[in-house]
Amino acid sequence: MRTAASIVRHFVLQPKIRLVLGLTIGSVIGFAMVRDVEWASLSQAFQNFPIGYAFLSLLVFSAATVLRGYRWQVLFIGDRVPLHRLVLVQNIGIGLNSISPIRIVSEATQFLLLTLRYRMRGDDAAATLGVQRVLDFVIGAILLGVGLMVLPSVQGFALYVIGAGILALVSVLAVPVVIWFGSRPGLTHLHLLASTSSSLKGLVRARLRLTWSFLLTLGYWVLLGVSAWILAYGMGIEMTLLVATLLVIGTLTFVALVPSLPASIGTFEFAVFYFLTNIGVGDGDALGFALVIHVILFMPPILISILAFATWAVTGRRNPSPELLTADTAD
Repeated sequence: MRTAASIVRHFVLQPKIRLVLGLTIGSVIGFAMVRDVEWASLSQAFQNFPIGYAFLSLLVFSAATVLRGYRWQVLFIGDRVPLHRLVLVQNIGIGLNSISPIRIVSEATQFLLLTLRYRMRGDDAAATLGVQRVLDFVIGAILLGVGLMVLPSVQGFALYVIGAGILALVSVLAVPVVIWFGSRPGLTHLHLLASTSSSLKGLVRARLRLTWSFLLTLGYWVLLGVSAWILAYGMGIEMTLLVATLLVIGTLTFVALVPSLPASIGTFEFAVFYFLTNIGVGDGDALGFALVIHVILFMPPILISILAFATWAVTGRRNPSPELLTADTAD
């Protein structure tokens, strides 16, 4: 007999169900948001749009993407993977995840690319992908907690911050659980679990690497905040760097958990719009900012994933080039 939890997981993870939920939720949220928008104020927000600031914001976002790839590279204890390859794989996973009806394909895509295309060890790929996710949850919860304590304007989001803290705690506790399960004699036939457990043990012992990756993760999220702050400054929206960082963290976490349309259309704008209007930003400025920062944060990974697969389809390359294999050996 199926339990209630298994039934919920079945329906939530079904692509068609997720697609219907995304269409429904995205449409309802979009309608609720645009109903109260003063369209004249939105038009005014774009009259003198700061293109230079938008490009600068995109440039900072690109730097954050490279920093995120380097954060990943630091976690590899054995064979190091070239930074450009990790950045490419990471963006492909994020891009496919953005347009997929199931928002859990990012790590799966990155794992498959690393192991099947680039012949990486599966245990190293799985362990580093898992630790990355844990670091993101922990840093996000810490920054949201700091914001809750020092910014009166975000105290209305206390339940959301508590939820982020619980999610971070669960992710941290999942690491020793995976290590424990992978070490059980009765599960040794599950080779990937056992080898991933061993890799996680090595990462946990490598405290210097973990500390450095933790700081790089903090730098990544702060850079995303800088990207949002630059755009806000150019559009004449007053917000501090901390508020901009909290805005990015909160919005990206929200759209990752809530079923929505491809690229989180509607849901992303709603989250940004709701946050900004609650701290005193006008409707037109809030929606205009949401539309532009959405493009900056989402379009580059989507375009990279499309171009990468189109290039591979045209060239028909199934394995990395000899030059890249030589570079891996040298590293």
